[in-house]
Amino acid sequence: MALDDLQKARLDKLNKIKDLGVDPYPAKARRDQTIVEAREMLDNSVVVAGRLRSVRPHGQIIFGDLEDATGKIQLLFEKNELLSNLDLGDFLSVSGEVFKTQAGEITIKVADFQLLTKTLRPLPSAWYGLKDVEERNRHRYLDLLMNPGVRKTFEDRSKIIHSIRKFLTDEKGYFEVEDPVLQPLYGGTRARPFKTHHNTLDTDLYLRISNELYLKRLIVGGFEKVFEIGHTFRNEGMDRNHNPEFTMLETMEAYADYNDNMDLIEEMFEYVANTVFGKTKLSYQGQALEFKRPWQRLSLVDLFEKHTGVKFGEIDTLEKATALAEKLGVKIQDFMTDGEILLEIFEKKCTDQLIQPTFIYDYPADFYPLAKRKATNSKFVESFDIYVAGMEMGTNYTEQNDPQALKEAWLKEQTKEADGNPEAQRLDEDFLEALEYGMPPTSGIGPGIDRWIMVMTDSPSISDVILFPTLRPEKKSAPSNPKMAASPKNSQAGSLTRDQALDLVKTMLKNPNLVKHCLAVESVMQGVCENLKAKHPELPSEEFDVEEWGLVGLLHDADYEITGQDLSQHTLVISEKIRELGADTRIINGIQGHYEKIKPNRENYLEHAIYCVDELAGLITAVALVRPEKSLAAVTTDSVMKKIPQKSFAAGALREQILACEEELGIPLRDFVEIALTSMQGVAKELGL
Repeated sequence: MALDDLQKARLDKLNKIKDLGVDPYPAKARRDQTIVEAREMLDNSVVVAGRLRSVRPHGQIIFGDLEDATGKIQLLFEKNELLSNLDLGDFLSVSGEVFKTQAGEITIKVADFQLLTKTLRPLPSAWYGLKDVEERNRHRYLDLLMNPGVRKTFEDRSKIIHSIRKFLTDEKGYFEVEDPVLQPLYGGTRARPFKTHHNTLDTDLYLRISNELYLKRLIVGGFEKVFEIGHTFRNEGMDRNHNPEFTMLETMEAYADYNDNMDLIEEMFEYVANTVFGKTKLSYQGQALEFKRPWQRLSLVDLFEKHTGVKFGEIDTLEKATALAEKLGVKIQDFMTDGEILLEIFEKKCTDQLIQPTFIYDYPADFYPLAKRKATNSKFVESFDIYVAGMEMGTNYTEQNDPQALKEAWLKEQTKEADGNPEAQRLDEDFLEALEYGMPPTSGIGPGIDRWIMVMTDSPSISDVILFPTLRPEKKSAPSNPKMAASPKNSQAGSLTRDQALDLVKTMLKNPNLVKHCLAVESVMQGVCENLKAKHPELPSEEFDVEEWGLVGLLHDADYEITGQDLSQHTLVISEKIRELGADTRIINGIQGHYEKIKPNRENYLEHAIYCVDELAGLITAVALVRPEKSLAAVTTDSVMKKIPQKSFAAGALREQILACEEELGIPLRDFVEIALTSMQGVAKELGL
């Protein structure tokens, strides 16, 4: 039965219930016991309330299951007219005696019952299940209802946050405070803010990107230990580890430094693990994590040299840092300083193996203007990051309390903003004034609560631990155009056509070579799609929609010129444009999947493919252009294979993405090159090659 028919049947039952003179939505419900309490009351009368989860007719009697937040119990009804109008999901108050059936099942023999709420939609298992991740996040109430493990995760979340509060207040003597979310000037870290406007004051305000600067004001005001657990907002991309609205713990403690706070973090994580889970060894995605003290402590400089083979101190100019990033295949942005480039290299090349809880300490000074410089080496600051399971869990440092030094650092940030850094920190005169009244030596921590809960509850994505994560607007199908809704051609692409996509590319890209690159990637994506479709007949056909894969390839770099130096917006501009044209979410995710800064965690074959194909198509084009004929017809698989290890050739082509074909797609490198070359040769005329 279709969903509309099921809803109509329930509406018919609702009307029958009303005709019987029964109020299907009474204001008051009687409940004397919870279900878990009732189960302990054999041979006694009880009154319980909950949701009807199953009905099993058996001759002249009916068995059912009633569920509340504490558990489930079997019901035994005698048939009556009202009962025939109930549905799964309805809420009831039930009175009767508790007994045990011959099968040993604890049951309530229903003497009377009252309908508390008539539900008008069937629960998911009755008509489509609830498996799609986005649908689960969008309808979290159903996710909680149908998936017991999800509810357990959020119960654990509540316990973890309660445990953190208890540790800081009862064990460590901190005061919990509340700082403003709406701020006249955002600050405390590097991030893009959300901006809003207050009508009465006629002034712009920002949602906070950090609690830090207000906590420090409280230290100036005489508090010595303060913390806040609250929502923070950053206008950034979304992926497995990022949500624009998230929860942070931030603390400030007078007379402490970053070494003291490493001790605090260790002790707090161990305390929470023991309190909530009764142990310090927990499992995350198949990896055993030990939160018991002491944790590993490594300097950034040592780890950098271990993974890159380069001494951090030898890279002392922007030119050297840029050259090293290019050599290692790390994408950087034009506005980055040498220290920022080195930090980018570190995060991309040195952290994924930090599985056990680890402190990485002493970071480049030009990335942390709010941190105190090391007395022994002013190029670094007294700071540390927490890493668990390869994820950065929070930045922490000894606070800069010299107002003149901080002002100088913030002025440098203004220069960075002028050079195009969209996340440069702002100079906050009011905070500098507060510091001029004097702040004692102070240190704070800032772990992200959501990632912390991820690793302690074995949840693979941040959206799994946020009750209502930020989601892309839901694309509703247009009921007035049934032909489009029924068209197999648009089953994945939505209403976006190839002609529309090509027009967008030609409008947004003025460089004809970039247009040709998009056409090349389109052809290769289609070739790879056909190959994978043949290799995986067990997967649903919609996973390998050739039209959809081609659109992702065609559009993947469409906003490259528009975003220019601000690569933090690359793929986001085109995503918004095609969303307005009705593009399917899979296409948008696919486009973003080729750019790690926006979507580093690829989730399906489509996203894995665009990540690998983008770089290979560029390399093949370069091979064709160095041939005397400047023709794809003159290029062979062998000639491309020879160029892949030659990193000086087409140095901008990131080999690591090409070489990922076997791991991410299950296609051997040589086969991958052959598929791509054949696909591009098929559209050589369009490519001018």
